[in-house]
Amino acid sequence: MAKAQAAAPAPAVDEADLAEMNRLLFEAPIAELAKNQGISIDEAVALRVEKSIEAAPLPIEVTVRPIEPQGSLKGFATVNIGGVVIDDFKVVDGKNGMFLSPPSKEAPGTRSGYRSTARVLDRGLQERLDALTRDAYARAVEKLIARVEALRPTPIREQMAQAAKEAGKHNAARSAPIKEKEARDDR
Repeated sequence: MAKAQAAAPAPAVDEADLAEMNRLLFEAPIAELAKNQGISIDEAVALRVEKSIEAAPLPIEVTVRPIEPQGSLKGFATVNIGGVVIDDFKVVDGKNGMFLSPPSKEAPGTRSGYRSTARVLDRGLQERLDALTRDAYARAVEKLIARVEALRPTPIREQMAQAAKEAGKHNAARSAPIKEKEARDDR
């Protein structure tokens, strides 16, 4: 009997009920929310604030500083989460792709000799950070390649080809030499 109850699907949430709850949480007066939920005004205010914070999108920005790869370490990143900036995340290219490893500092009493100074506990947030990291790393590498190409001197073959083209244009613009008998007699 317990197995049958556990296997039963969860009750479906009616769209109208969900819309009404959202209206109460975000639009209705606090007194109406408190009366509907059977809670005090203070509890209704706390509930509205909590649900508003959950519903608000959190702006996240990741900037990456690529380095000469050192094993799986590809660079360092700075993460800005809603105005809170955390530096020195490590950009690591692991067997499952690129990800952010948290910043750490030396801690002699630990097994590895280091301890994390920041942690991401939410799996969804970690996946979002990893996706942003991959994009930021690709942009940073493209930017570095463009800078190198702009600073790279033109190869000799290209320089010679360009000079030949310019000389051809210059020679074409010159007047042709005179090939008459008088021109030969003046020698």
